[in-house]
Amino acid sequence: MTWGQTAIWEVLRWLPPGDASLNLLAGCEVEPGRDLDDVLAAVRALVERHDALHTLFPQDDPDGGKPVQVVVPSGDLEVAVHETGTRSPANVAAYAGARLRDAPFDVGRELPLRVAVVTRQGVPVRVILAMSHLAVDGWSLKIVCDDLRTLLSAPAALGLPAEQPLVRAAYEASERAGQRERRAFDYWAGAVRELPRVWLEDLRQGGEARQGWSEIRSRALSRAVRALAARAGVTPGMVLQAAVALLLGLYKDEDDVALRLIVSTRFKPETRRFVGAFNQNALLRLRLRHESFSGFLSHAGRAALAAYSTCEYDPVRLEELVARVTAERGIGADGYCFYNDIRFDAPAAPAGRHLSPPEYDALLDETELVEPPHDTDQKGATFFLYVHELSERAVLTLCADRRFLEPRGPADFLLDLEWLAVEALHTDAGPLRLAEALARRVRRPPG
Repeated sequence: MTWGQTAIWEVLRWLPPGDASLNLLAGCEVEPGRDLDDVLAAVRALVERHDALHTLFPQDDPDGGKPVQVVVPSGDLEVAVHETGTRSPANVAAYAGARLRDAPFDVGRELPLRVAVVTRQGVPVRVILAMSHLAVDGWSLKIVCDDLRTLLSAPAALGLPAEQPLVRAAYEASERAGQRERRAFDYWAGAVRELPRVWLEDLRQGGEARQGWSEIRSRALSRAVRALAARAGVTPGMVLQAAVALLLGLYKDEDDVALRLIVSTRFKPETRRFVGAFNQNALLRLRLRHESFSGFLSHAGRAALAAYSTCEYDPVRLEELVARVTAERGIGADGYCFYNDIRFDAPAAPAGRHLSPPEYDALLDETELVEPPHDTDQKGATFFLYVHELSERAVLTLCADRRFLEPRGPADFLLDLEWLAVEALHTDAGPLRLAEALARRVRRPPG
């Protein structure tokens, strides 16, 4: 298995039996003029193109040892066909997608792909794909759908496929990859020896998690982040990532902050359109100091590059290293802060014109805060933030152990993040001034 596959396997084996929560679902519209045979031919070509879609993961060890990846050279893929009848295509697609996604994959015996086609009077209108996370990651969804659309419209325009997982596995066994892995281990070990224990310690200590969930939908946050990015000459995603780390430092009164970033690691041309499980954790370490917000963003960018350059390694060996180092410090590790930008190559909208403070106040009044219907445990996390959108609005979901953010909560953190971005835009205030302003904000009586 590759390092990315191993990382997902470690999560899958932790889930309860029969859990299908990590299955991934994607859909692709079928343009007019294509019949069912055209769609089936395109699906067949898609599966042949990407080895990850026709790979099994059998376990030689009956006690649950790590599987191997076996690329299946030939076989059959059953495709379900759902006629709309009097129902809308959207409703039929939702029903078909749920049927495909909600059953766990038997990855040792079953191909990691399920397919359905929605038809209207026999004419295909949508293709639904469900995939095992062991075979693909979130970034793969866009690549797979892009390729399927091209195969349906102009197959000759499709270039050669990217590097395949078996080729990646061979690279990871090489001395070159070993050198990269050793550099990553040195970086992580040095950071874990020095970081405040609050970024490492498991609050559960064998007990139950006390998780709370919240989701924010905010035009003000997105507009401020995009304006800060334009002013600093960096990406909006980097601004938001840095702002989350900064606010965590202010919450915990620590000037040495750590975030585990979930990174797609597609850094090279041959892996840019890699289809497979490829995600790894990068360790972003940021030190807060007396400087402007612009200065903070500058060194946050350098810290992010250091994190991205040290995030390719065997994840099992990395966790063993972290456990050894934290044990030396007397820390029961496994309580990390995660940041997962799942926009999957969706660029942020342009910054737009500069807004005045009263205009931002009006946008702040529009902010929606909801409690999403989640009940899943986030393994090894006291804080897990997902970025869904950063266009005309920001959509972020946060799951956090309530003890970690006390006396605030997940909803407070998201509102404080929105406030921090707007405040930094108006004042260019850095960590120390923002800490003082946040203290005044928290003490302010309701209303």
